[in-house]
Amino acid sequence: MEPYLIFIITILLMFIVKLSFFKKIYTHSTNGISIILNGKVIDCNDKLLQLFEYDSEKEFLQVHPLKLSPPFQSDGSFSFQKANDMMLIAREKGNHRFDWQFLTKNEQIKNIEIDIIKVDSFFLRKEKFFMIWRDIDKRIEVEEKLKQLNANLENIIEEKVEKNKKQEHILLQQSKQAQIGEMLSMIAHQWRQPLGAISSSIIDIQMKLMLRNLDTEEFFEYIAKELQNIENYTQSLTNTIDDFRDFYRYTKKKECLSILSPFRKAYQIIDKTFQEAQIKINILCEKDLIIPMFEGEIIQVVLSILQNSKDNFIQKNILNRKVEIIIKEGEENIVINICDNGKGINKENLDSIFLPYFTTKEKKNGTGLGLYMAQKIIQERHGGSITVENNFEGACFRILLKKEDK
Repeated sequence: MEPYLIFIITILLMFIVKLSFFKKIYTHSTNGISIILNGKVIDCNDKLLQLFEYDSEKEFLQVHPLKLSPPFQSDGSFSFQKANDMMLIAREKGNHRFDWQFLTKNEQIKNIEIDIIKVDSFFLRKEKFFMIWRDIDKRIEVEEKLKQLNANLENIIEEKVEKNKKQEHILLQQSKQAQIGEMLSMIAHQWRQPLGAISSSIIDIQMKLMLRNLDTEEFFEYIAKELQNIENYTQSLTNTIDDFRDFYRYTKKKECLSILSPFRKAYQIIDKTFQEAQIKINILCEKDLIIPMFEGEIIQVVLSILQNSKDNFIQKNILNRKVEIIIKEGEENIVINICDNGKGINKENLDSIFLPYFTTKEKKNGTGLGLYMAQKIIQERHGGSITVENNFEGACFRILLKKEDK
């Protein structure tokens, strides 16, 4: 057989295989699919008929496109004009994704996410597009509920601030409301990311099925990986609530106190447990200064750092355990170094130690909020800074506190 005939036969066989593969996806897809030729819908799958509640393809194709959409979209734009704009973008870019409101056969509003993909053809000189239709009614419903929740929380907090700002004892209640609002906002944010990731994984799987020719082994490897990602995202949704169990922040008045005062009180609190854990604490202070502070919050910061040292000692089974607290006077700041000999923090964790929810103690009821709250207290409440680094023996936290409020 002539080489050119072999080449032509090979090309034809490849075309037939791809056509068969596409036909299966087209028929069994969980999304609606339609084909547009020269601005007219010429074909669609059964899923699209189900979305629009039509009984037959013939009936659906005979419906005028203007009857499939309400006069105006949710953003107030004229449906006919916006449809032309969306097609123009797809024609120029080659593909385009957008949300759209449609009318079913029974004139019910349905929210759809659409992908328009331009198809170049060597055989046809006509303009051809694939359209993928995804039902997003549930997604829109969840987004609206989140918007209402956020709006309600903002209104509640604003009303509390306005009502209570001149009364000291009610300021405490307002602060708690702000904390609750912040907590719910962060939970919503934490949920939104894995939910978005799950949605993206599903969409990516569907697009790869439509647009890529994966062999069987690659296909199953890819699906397995995406399913594992989805499982991980789902687990993170479950864990988020536990991260906020011990969320709390002091809101007492600032007082001018000895810099040693919060360290002495923190030492009294943990003295017994540190003795049981055989941990020695040494506090060195060059000069006892009086500075403005929220004492309870500074105690919270010190306890959080010391508790992390204790957990690290126990986890790594360190011998001759010791913590050294050195307080020095700088030009504008009080410099506090809290260092231990616990062999330091893993390098990959150093940049994450102050992030919210980050913890290496999940199995020991770690919340991931201790050092995050410590940073907020030092930076936002006292205008200072807190950093951490490893030295030759272990971890060393450095805190800078202003000597005077400016």
